[in-house]
Amino acid sequence: MRLHEACGQKGNEKMKENEMRQGRRFRNHISIILEQTGAVIAAVFVLIVTQLFQGIDELTESDLSFITSKGFLILIGVITFLAVSLTGQVLVWARTYISIEENAIVIEKGRVNKKKNTIGIRNISNINLEQNLIEMLFGTCKVKLDTNSRSTADSTDVKIVLKKSDALWFQQEVTRKMEEACGLTAGNSGTTGTSAYAGDAVHSVYPAMREPADCDVHAGIADILQHGFYSISILSVVIFLLVITGTVISVAEVLGRADMTASLAGAAAGILAAVFIILSTLWDTVKDFVRYYDFRAKRLGDKIYIKYGFFKKVEYTIPVDKIQALKIRQSFLARIGRRYMAEIVNVGIGDDKEEQHSFLVLYCTEEKLAEKLSLLLPEFASSVEQPVEKLPASVWAAWTVPAALYIIFAAAGALVCSALAEDKYLPHIWGTAAALVIMLFAGMALKYHTAGVGADDRYLKIAGGYFAMQYLTVRYRNIQYIEFSQNFIARAFGIKKGEIHLLASSANTTHTIPYFSGDKDEFIKRKMLHF
Repeated sequence: MRLHEACGQKGNEKMKENEMRQGRRFRNHISIILEQTGAVIAAVFVLIVTQLFQGIDELTESDLSFITSKGFLILIGVITFLAVSLTGQVLVWARTYISIEENAIVIEKGRVNKKKNTIGIRNISNINLEQNLIEMLFGTCKVKLDTNSRSTADSTDVKIVLKKSDALWFQQEVTRKMEEACGLTAGNSGTTGTSAYAGDAVHSVYPAMREPADCDVHAGIADILQHGFYSISILSVVIFLLVITGTVISVAEVLGRADMTASLAGAAAGILAAVFIILSTLWDTVKDFVRYYDFRAKRLGDKIYIKYGFFKKVEYTIPVDKIQALKIRQSFLARIGRRYMAEIVNVGIGDDKEEQHSFLVLYCTEEKLAEKLSLLLPEFASSVEQPVEKLPASVWAAWTVPAALYIIFAAAGALVCSALAEDKYLPHIWGTAAALVIMLFAGMALKYHTAGVGADDRYLKIAGGYFAMQYLTVRYRNIQYIEFSQNFIARAFGIKKGEIHLLASSANTTHTIPYFSGDKDEFIKRKMLHF
């Protein structure tokens, strides 16, 4: 009896504490100031150390003459500017409050010029978690909110930094309210259906993803290595090899000169630039080997949960009804190896600059892709086998107009350069113009063999690419609007092309429908109106 009373009392205390927590306002964790000013602080620290070492002799003078030196005055000015900036950041942090109300999230800023930003729960498309190295150190986590808004689709609408347990509670609470706003029940979404206290929320947001065996999809080391290999850009590899070769040749020439000291000093800037390019290109080549470390995905009811990351850990909660389209990609290496990867298109994933791709399935065979999609996104699984009609042969006639204009502009540019340049440069100028024309026809040939469009009762599927391939599958109801066009030659041959617009970031909002014959345009319009 006493045990039941104690449990009931503890439950009531948690419920009261949770109700108080929900009603009060709270701030970002103070570590957000360090995240926002960390780079500036590091730069100032380097400047201070440099100035101290350069003026060590002046600092040892007993007459304190170093105080009037130019470098010392600049240093004092920089430190003062940093102090003022930090003070401003602290004041902004202290006067910014977040609260969860009945049907909205409210963010209040300032006291004199007070601003209040209200985000309707119903309009939230995604609530995701992210943790970088600094946040791992402080035990904090970044909550990222996105709304169904085209005007803010290229950036995260709200970023909140909280302690990890508080961030998980916040995500849980907002997710519950999103379900209530949409008239859903917790049983359909895999969540608890009650507001969780911060200390208990750690195990409730991703209840079935604590171990790899609990996931629908888990990428091991072999899967990550395979994905990294097939993600390698051939262009990056070529640039990397060219820079390495050029650097080696330059160093060999420098070492072969008599005045080696002067030669090294003169070549230092070029060598440093080459090193920077090499490291950037190398990172661009190997980043996918570490970015998707411990990739996990799980479908629970009407949501997909995704976790991955090594240096930056991210956790996505994706409502399926917010997914606008499915992308299936093949790099040049993947086309050779017959491997495919899948991404999703929606508002909230892949909209920040550092998140250009919203992965769902890493590179694998076509059979594995269909199997994983059937677990994570069965709504699009059958689209993998949907056929795509290739471009009609008459497309070459329609391309003659833009091709002719391209050649005319290339020739005109070469003529202008020839009139202004010396005779010895003429072969290079016309050689460049000829290369541009050859690249044009090569691109047209590649596009002719890769582009296509398919339209059945469920999906519109668009294929395109040159060396790499991309298939975009979209349900008709998710098309915001569509346009069709044809030039006079295309009209004579009875072919059309089009353009669809989706609710997504600018990189994914517009997609071109390649030339097609027949009445697919009327079929697509009917499907958009009767889905």
